[in-house]
Amino acid sequence: MTLRSITAALALAAGLAAPAAAHVVLDQAEAPAGSYVRLAIRVGHGCGGAATTALRITVPPELQGARPMPHPGWTVSAGGAEERAGHGSHAGHAAHHGGHHAAASPGEIAWTGGRLDDAFFDEFVLLVRTPAEAGGVLAFPVVQECEGGKVARWVERAANPGERVAYPVPLLRVVPKR
Repeated sequence: MTLRSITAALALAAGLAAPAAAHVVLDQAEAPAGSYVRLAIRVGHGCGGAATTALRITVPPELQGARPMPHPGWTVSAGGAEERAGHGSHAGHAAHHGGHHAAASPGEIAWTGGRLDDAFFDEFVLLVRTPAEAGGVLAFPVVQECEGGKVARWVERAANPGERVAYPVPLLRVVPKR
């Protein structure tokens, strides 16, 4: 093996390992334009050993009708509507079926009041309608709050391709519908 092929192999391995090294990520990197898509925000661990107690996601303004899935043991809020998982009304139900208008998404969706131990992972789910046109990359800034007042802000975006950042923002590329 030449030095060049070893370097290329190491670069490829580092690139493939990057998603595994991330701690709060989307379950998929791409979604088709003009579609309803289920997205899961995966939380791989707490903050420096402390359990996660809240997750706040900024919804990209390009999305329509983003709605959170209730999560057992957590309180979910979106655009002012709040519901304890398994209880309450469907206030905040924004999207409509049958070709009707889908309302704008809330600016933030939050799951609070639960506890996710650092030793475990979990997923927090959204249903979104992607923009009609392909080609964009949408950022989902996440603030992870943990016991003891610890906070992890997953909001950093690399300035250059391949650059690593400490707290990468989850990204979703909008691709053409197949």
